[in-house]
Amino acid sequence: MVTRIRKEAVLPDSLRISFLGDSITDNGLYIAYLDAYFRYHHPATGITFINLGVSSETASGLSEPEHPFPRPCVHDRLARALEESRPDRVVLCYGMNDGIYHPFANERFQAYKDGMSRAIQAVKQAGAKAIVLTPPPFDAKSKPQGSEPVSSYSWKTPYAKYNEVLGRYADWIMTLTSETEAVVNIYEPLWTEICAAEQHGEPGLTGDGIHPNARGHWIIAKTLLNSLFDADPEAMPDYMEDADPPAWFSLTLQRHRLLSSAWKEHVGHTNPNKSQALPLEAALVRGGQLAEEIRGLLQTGKRTNDAFRKE
Repeated sequence: MVTRIRKEAVLPDSLRISFLGDSITDNGLYIAYLDAYFRYHHPATGITFINLGVSSETASGLSEPEHPFPRPCVHDRLARALEESRPDRVVLCYGMNDGIYHPFANERFQAYKDGMSRAIQAVKQAGAKAIVLTPPPFDAKSKPQGSEPVSSYSWKTPYAKYNEVLGRYADWIMTLTSETEAVVNIYEPLWTEICAAEQHGEPGLTGDGIHPNARGHWIIAKTLLNSLFDADPEAMPDYMEDADPPAWFSLTLQRHRLLSSAWKEHVGHTNPNKSQALPLEAALVRGGQLAEEIRGLLQTGKRTNDAFRKE
């Protein structure tokens, strides 16, 4: 992979970034990709990524009747999440669930706007800076829709034009530049890729219309790298696409899953499906050990590559 950091970009010596969002953030592959990128290209940069995503969560507090349990709302745990993670920056990514897979309605849109505005203010009051992501797009081609009346729409049978709803939500998010540290448009690059894949008869970015695959997560990570750090990676790194990835990258993914589960359960949430997780203190110790292993593997690999190039 060719990568560039623009000359004027200044990478921080120390930075804590917490991520709050729904199942896309809960999966968090894009966060692991960010972590891997900095470990590989800028190992001296002290950026800590804390994944606090919770599946099914909303910022609006809304929930479709067919959902098996009331959707969690970030405001039920936001104060504790901010207190415990002590972030310098907070990335907020909501919207996919907030329209509850129904046609557009002003009252749902207002609930989303109110919820996001409250979250931004809470972040700022905690002394952190808010970074807001647009919702990702909904890929109707990958998700069958039902023809039931509006009251029965849900994540199982979404409104066929639900992507238009998310587009309106994304447009509003893009107006929040004066209220936030940064606004990042992930809707547009993901939708562009979805349309290009469809045009060329290639697989899309989701299997269910909602959750991005590995390439979709890379697009989110690349967009964040560009928007927040002035990094300009030109292609998805080989180690992210390799069916048999290098050991350091496998350990990076393992470390991410270990810590994200521990952080989520430590903070607490109302999703009845709980992760099996180590107590946070134990997870942080193990995470530190894995970080040392990753650092050693990368140093060894780079020395080997340097020696190979000299021969």
